[in-house]
Amino acid sequence: MGAPMTTNVPENKAAPAAAPKPEGTRRVAGVLFSRAGKIEFFLADGIEAKTHDLVVIKGDHQNVVGRLIVEPKDVPSSDVATNIRQILRKAAPDDIEQFNQIQEKARQGLELCARKAAEKGLPMKLIDVSYEDNKAIFFFFAEERVDFRALVKELASALHMRIEMRQVGSRDEAKAIGALGPCGEVCCCERFLKEFNSIGIAMAKTQGLTPNPAKLTGMCGKLKCCLHYENATYLEERKNLPPVGSKVKTSSGQGVITALDVLKHQCTVRVDKEDGFEEVRCPCQECEVLQRPKTAEKGRGKNRAKDETDKEDKEYEKLEG
Repeated sequence: MGAPMTTNVPENKAAPAAAPKPEGTRRVAGVLFSRAGKIEFFLADGIEAKTHDLVVIKGDHQNVVGRLIVEPKDVPSSDVATNIRQILRKAAPDDIEQFNQIQEKARQGLELCARKAAEKGLPMKLIDVSYEDNKAIFFFFAEERVDFRALVKELASALHMRIEMRQVGSRDEAKAIGALGPCGEVCCCERFLKEFNSIGIAMAKTQGLTPNPAKLTGMCGKLKCCLHYENATYLEERKNLPPVGSKVKTSSGQGVITALDVLKHQCTVRVDKEDGFEEVRCPCQECEVLQRPKTAEKGRGKNRAKDETDKEDKEYEKLEG
């Protein structure tokens, strides 16, 4: 270990001040209390912490310890809730010891719940449990609704605390268990997603992706969350491009657009020839649109588009299964 660093600042001169905080912002960080829970944000003024550090937050009845998932960052004040709570400090050794004791208690409670659920033949897969004050929250995944009233009574009697059961979806299950995606990174849901966006197969079509379940399905069995990330960009880029099915005139002759490369603004056009047809690629701006494909009837376009999207999603789910 090297010698401590020294500075040559004269005693009568103050050290340089820290960079000023941007005006109109507040420093927040994301904390997770349960693997199956949602990331909650708290003020992080004066907190120096990294991802996976344990931090202490003031609870309703006592301080609680959570794991930092999103490192402190400055965000616009307008995006911060008025009643947001403050992170008190990084967890001290005593806090960590208490946290480990609670985790061990949670593990025993989860084993007890799993055993009693199996005894009752309940079709539920337990994922995690979180202890909050004098309440235990059990998270579970099930395909259908589960009548767990008798289970709750037995758990309350055995653990001597209030019991709450929360059913989560397959995406929440994947988030809690954790996995590596095909990209080689830890799944987004586990790393930083605060909530899940609605994902439809129409997003894949907008981005020119083939509806192949093997490539578009995430570890949860649902469409990948990352389809949402670039969807807005593709929709914006498509605005000034002729849609697939348009009849156009090109330097090679007249034809119909069969495919689009949205980001490169290139069209694939099927040009009719005397002895058949030829597919040519050309910049979209060089295509003179002669006729666009027929659209839905006026006043019913949005409803019909929604019906078609729902139908596509159902057909994809059948293909996926």
